[in-house]
Amino acid sequence: MKLEDIPRREEALIVAEAQQRIDRLIITEHFDRRVASFSEISHVARAVWIGTLRGTPMTAEKITHTIGMPRATVLRKLDYLIKQGHVRQEGTLYYVADKVLATRTPALDRTIAVILEAADALRAVRGGVVATDKSAA
Repeated sequence: MKLEDIPRREEALIVAEAQQRIDRLIITEHFDRRVASFSEISHVARAVWIGTLRGTPMTAEKITHTIGMPRATVLRKLDYLIKQGHVRQEGTLYYVADKVLATRTPALDRTIAVILEAADALRAVRGGVVATDKSAA
């Protein structure tokens, strides 16, 4: 397929590049740059973040169900996150570590900037028109 024939190519590219920039920010801020399985770690960490920020901490089983990852893999990733000081465990519940919560401002500001830049680029590509395609949501 030719580039010009790919539906919504520019929008998809903007979203993919923004996600890549956000992943790079997170890796640089919180992880060893050589983490080969960052994708799996990020899914587990994101589930812990969501649970912590919603006030409904996650169990390994709930994370497994939420992200569709095998429980053994979730447990290995949680163990890694705990050893790195990113996550803390209380009984069966997992929380973002207090030290991480207290130092998120610079990385959060940079992440928000990436999202806002992507939103501006998407608005420019779309010419300010709101999509009616329900599958875009």
